[in-house]
Amino acid sequence: MQEHNNADKIPDRFDIQPLFPHCVVTECCRIKNIENDFYPGEHACMEKAVAKRRNEFLAGRTCARRALGALGMAGRMLGKGSDGSVLWPAGITGAISHNNRWCGAAVARCSDVTGIGFDVETVKRISMNISRKILTRQEMIWLSEWPGEEAQKMVALIFSAKESVYKALYPVIKTRISFFDAVITPSPDSLSFDVELSKKIADHLPPCSRLTGTCLFHDGDIFTGIVYKT
Repeated sequence: MQEHNNADKIPDRFDIQPLFPHCVVTECCRIKNIENDFYPGEHACMEKAVAKRRNEFLAGRTCARRALGALGMAGRMLGKGSDGSVLWPAGITGAISHNNRWCGAAVARCSDVTGIGFDVETVKRISMNISRKILTRQEMIWLSEWPGEEAQKMVALIFSAKESVYKALYPVIKTRISFFDAVITPSPDSLSFDVELSKKIADHLPPCSRLTGTCLFHDGDIFTGIVYKT
């Protein structure tokens, strides 16, 4: 298993572009140092939230807005739908994620991709106790071959990958996707993963749709990304 060595000379930023094809634009920054730019409508979405959650929300919107700027769509307000999803500008799809340190966003034109999934998790916060709640039997058998600390990293990878799968597909099929609807098989080097969907979810997609994603371990965190194209 390899840790990603980010050569970015700006310590407050992390390059998540390797997770995606070139048609996807990304931005990822440390939450504590980002200067949030937000619109009143965005702030109103989180009026009742505690300060930490509000800062995470606004930091994610700031990253997304920076990424959109690279697509020629600067200065867009990003509201929140009734289901909690991001209200992207027309013709745009994307995903936002954060953990306790990083926030990031990935966006692209709908003419290039149908759905984007992106997720970041703190490895140590995904305990082995959660494995029975998120892993299929097939994944549990695969995980049993890994020793303690490495097994926890693999649980975090699979958890994050399933979050990315949900973010990529839910806006497309508008159907609830559970942790057991996706079987994740990481590659031997833990730099990518294959996704096998349950029949319930696969039936909503074109035949032979194959999903593969990419992952990066960095300084105790796991970053995953996936793109769905029709």
